[in-house]
Amino acid sequence: MRLSISTVIGFVFLQIVAVFTMQNEKLSAQSSNQNSESVDQSERMLQVGEELEYSVHYSFFNIGTIHFKVTDKEERNGRVIYRACTIIDSNPSLSWLVDLHIRFYSEIDQDAFTYRWLSEDSTSKKVTYRKMRFDYETHKMYFEWGEKLRTNEYKKTDGRIINITNNCQDGLSLFYYAREHAIEKMQTKISTFVDTNEVIANINFGVEHLEENIDAVDYPVDVIKLEGRADFVGVFGLTGGFEGVFTNDAASIPITARMKVILGSVKVELKSWKRGNWIPPKVVN
Repeated sequence: MRLSISTVIGFVFLQIVAVFTMQNEKLSAQSSNQNSESVDQSERMLQVGEELEYSVHYSFFNIGTIHFKVTDKEERNGRVIYRACTIIDSNPSLSWLVDLHIRFYSEIDQDAFTYRWLSEDSTSKKVTYRKMRFDYETHKMYFEWGEKLRTNEYKKTDGRIINITNNCQDGLSLFYYAREHAIEKMQTKISTFVDTNEVIANINFGVEHLEENIDAVDYPVDVIKLEGRADFVGVFGLTGGFEGVFTNDAASIPITARMKVILGSVKVELKSWKRGNWIPPKVVN
């Protein structure tokens, strides 16, 4: 299987989401490793205006960036609905190999389950799109794909209707669902939809309480680590294993992710952020 740079970047987005998937059991109050004083549950993880930017490295090469943003929210049928987007861009200096620009948009509720998802994939020739709409009352997911025209209209090529049984995740909503449950611990299987396929990641959360060094700050960051394996081996060059760490505080912001691919490994690292007065928590002895 050939692994192009565009494949790696697409893979990284899906895996950074899987890397920060959390669980349903509270961390033990007796754990001597948990810095419980840093966790303030009165502050919601989901905040309108939050922006996170990550650098993506494959071996020694900077292959692109991933940018997350929560754009706005509204009341809908008694629930708070947030709108979020992600922008993936390949490194401009690698344009002779690939010129990749992907946009993901999600509507997620206050519990970080998805209602709508849209992907736009741009090349020099055209923009293709994929849409998912989840109707939990009828237990259906409506999927369609096609081309985005220069008029910004969507020209549908085809579609599918998929039966669902529970509240679901798309790739972007899962990123926020993971953070919402950051202080929980267990081994679990997390499912999400990638187009019409429901894929599974096996997660072992709460593996270690660590400190992590990144270029964006000049001190060790207080983090919690998880490890896992993905069942959809081979789709994006993933060999199965991945690990990641997120901040040990109410924001639960992913700091780094590492995952194996067929021809080496990929690292994703927090580069910059915008979230009120938030800064990465410092390790407290």
